[in-house]
Amino acid sequence: MEIRLKSERSLDKIAAAFAAMGQPSRLRIVRLLLSAHPQGLPAGEIQKELEISASTLSHHLDKLRQVGIVAADKDRQWIWYSVQSETLKSLMDFLFEECCTRNQVVALPRDRTSAHSESPDSGDCGN
Repeated sequence: MEIRLKSERSLDKIAAAFAAMGQPSRLRIVRLLLSAHPQGLPAGEIQKELEISASTLSHHLDKLRQVGIVAADKDRQWIWYSVQSETLKSLMDFLFEECCTRNQVVALPRDRTSAHSESPDSGDCGN
C-alpha cells in the first residue's frame, strides 16, 4: 500500500490505515509483529502471546490485512502474519511531510537514516 497524497482517495486510504490501528488490541498486534519482523508469527503464537480469543484475533488481523498493514502467508496448516513495513513507512512519511516541510515544526535531517542514531531528544523528525 504505497501511499502518496495525490488525491482524496489517498487520504481515505491513510485514514483507514490509522483507523485500523486505532484500537488497543490491534496496536498490540502490530507491535508484536514488529518484534518478529521480517519472518512474522503464526496466528497461534500471536493468540497465546496476547491472550486474545481466536475469533477476536482473526477479526483484528483481517482489519489490519485489509488496509495493508499486515500480510498473511499460509504455510501448510498455519497462517503466518507479518507487518508490511512499507505501509508503516508510508504512514510515517505522510506525517513527517507536514511537520518537516510546510510549517517546519521540527527540522528534517538531511539523511533520515542518520537521524535514528541521534539522541531521542534531538527534536528531529526522523527520530
